[in-house]
Amino acid sequence: MFEDLARDNRSGASSLTRAAAARLAEVAAASRAPDPGAFWDELTAACREMVGAQREMAPVVHLAGRVLAAAECVVLSGLPPEAARDAVRVECERSIERAEAAMEALTAHGAALVGPGAVVATTSASSAVAAILEAAAARGGAPRVLLSESRPALEGAAMARRLGAAGIGVTFTTDAALPGLVARAALVLVGADSVSESDFVNKTGTYPLALAAREAAVPFHVAAPLDRFISSALRGDPGRPRGGHEVLASPPPGVSVENRYFEAIPLSFAAGLVTEEGVKAPAEAVALVFGNPIPPAILPLLFPRRAS
Repeated sequence: MFEDLARDNRSGASSLTRAAAARLAEVAAASRAPDPGAFWDELTAACREMVGAQREMAPVVHLAGRVLAAAECVVLSGLPPEAARDAVRVECERSIERAEAAMEALTAHGAALVGPGAVVATTSASSAVAAILEAAAARGGAPRVLLSESRPALEGAAMARRLGAAGIGVTFTTDAALPGLVARAALVLVGADSVSESDFVNKTGTYPLALAAREAAVPFHVAAPLDRFISSALRGDPGRPRGGHEVLASPPPGVSVENRYFEAIPLSFAAGLVTEEGVKAPAEAVALVFGNPIPPAILPLLFPRRAS
């Protein structure tokens, strides 16, 4: 059901979550379960596959939790499967609407950080970062961007095309070179797939960029809607290795390849967290994480062995 979601190694958390919500609504609508219990079994199986496809993406986990909570209320009320299908569709639509509203508010707060003509360093292809830079350009700020390629999928190239189409000047470079160029920037701005009480997860290459920004005394900000905040105990393993063939197609004898998409970066590197509620201090992350309650219905999906 979610094979395409699992294969997608280029899209960011926002795009992946929109696609997941649309697909989950389709799966629910296509259900022919004869009773509420059978529908619940189908829905939990779909949510398990969806979360497994992109466990590192906090908003995908939150989406599954909200959908299961909405359906559970209907199922326990004894209403027919049609009512549960409607509940899933409505919650998926609401999730997309909330995400769009959050991104609009976050963009305004982030654009205020980008001064006229500022050079902003970033990596990968965060939709939140792109929206902030586009908003800053639209108001006449004319920012310039230092951007790295983001191996192995090179989604930084797609980011460069998007920013260039918006009239934003981009200096495109390799992941290894960007930390050495960060002193040219007035600001480092990156996205996040999840933010926990002590760190945030983003594409590999972000950690050395954060270290270089600290060394050069360049402010480092993380753009993350509140649906990215989740306890480290609930998120996936950011260090989970991926297919080595993406890095080296035919390793010679004696050579192994470790290909990691994501890494966890301490929040202590960040000057601020850009959210739809404004720019938050890293010390506020704990309250923001635990302000995102996890419905009990999703816990068996996240911890199947413990649940059994």
